[in-house]
Amino acid sequence: MPRLSDTMEEGTIGRWLVKEGDSFSEGDVLAEIETDKATMEFQAYDAGTVLRILVGDGESAALGAPIAIIGDQGEQVDGAAAADGAGAEAAEDAAPPAEAEAEAEPEAPSQPAATRPARPASNGSAAGVALRVSPIARRMADDAGIDLTGMAGRGSGPEGRIVKADVERLIAGGGGAPPAAPSQPPQPAPQADEVRELTPMLKAVAARMAQSKATVPHFYVESEIDMTRALALRAELNEGLAASGEKISVNDLIVRACAVALLEHPQAHRSYVDGRHAYHAHANIGIAVALDDGLIVPVVVATDTKTVREISRETRDLAGRAREGKLKQREIEGGTFTVSNMGMFDVANFEAIINPPESAILAVGATVARPVVVEGEIVVRQMMRVTLSCDHRACSGADGAKLLQTVKRLLQSPSLLLV
Repeated sequence: MPRLSDTMEEGTIGRWLVKEGDSFSEGDVLAEIETDKATMEFQAYDAGTVLRILVGDGESAALGAPIAIIGDQGEQVDGAAAADGAGAEAAEDAAPPAEAEAEAEPEAPSQPAATRPARPASNGSAAGVALRVSPIARRMADDAGIDLTGMAGRGSGPEGRIVKADVERLIAGGGGAPPAAPSQPPQPAPQADEVRELTPMLKAVAARMAQSKATVPHFYVESEIDMTRALALRAELNEGLAASGEKISVNDLIVRACAVALLEHPQAHRSYVDGRHAYHAHANIGIAVALDDGLIVPVVVATDTKTVREISRETRDLAGRAREGKLKQREIEGGTFTVSNMGMFDVANFEAIINPPESAILAVGATVARPVVVEGEIVVRQMMRVTLSCDHRACSGADGAKLLQTVKRLLQSPSLLLV
């Protein structure tokens, strides 16, 4: 299992693009691997032939663990490799728990070796057994309308995990879960809460956000922005772009305003790294994108050098590929600031968690029509609340306030975003 991201500890085989017996050349894509950040293509380091696949579609393996055996065309895999894996499994099962936990990692083999075979599913009742399902298997089951509850603990993956092959068998058999072994008496349907394993992406989000809140001293600056003129400019731009099919979003204007403001306030656009301040030459702005299960933050590189129209095009492309799981690793790295917009969910305002080593993130609420006082008169204006979260090690309270003031000024005089 290759390292495909800097925080990766394990990977899940999304799907193999080759099968046993297939030959390949250097640079060919062998598999799609789900990391903690995105789905990545795994390319061959050299030419060869797939002799045996050890980790199937939907199954996970630790970083550095064997996932396949390769060799020359016609070469036979002797039983030694498989026996090595089986022997390691048996030894672990036989060892007392304390000894098993204390065992050091085995040395890397001098030649390809098989991973451990999957543990057989327990013959006990499904009641109280956690339902473990690979992400691909769950999507397939949901699409086919299959309830996997009755399969708890009886998948063919490690520790009874349900994998792609199990769901394929269910679909081929009409969608019913396989019956329990004849020796087992009928059991009542399990009443325990369903327990789902975290995807690699959710594991990374959980670890990173916990680390951020525990180690980064957050402070928050809140303001209210009159978006009336910005919305009018957006409508005018979209009318002019109607023939092209392009549309400018409110978020595109906000991202452009943040990019310009960050370059005006370098004290608020630096990162605290190993006791030093790293000043950023360009504003690489991350756009938080909600997924069906979690979120991801693709990055618009050098946003300060791009027009509103260019930002719109790039953001739409990144968000679309993010939802399809087709982002490249470089497209989710290198951010210096993030915009998280939940206005479309009718959220008034919220406080976002900083994504280290970035030093700030802007949380954007909904734009709503409200009565406000303008030059002594009560008028109805389109108002939007925003909250800037800052890392106090890199940015003072005054620095954060000045940055937010500039973002507000640019959005309330939106023609400045076009120059």
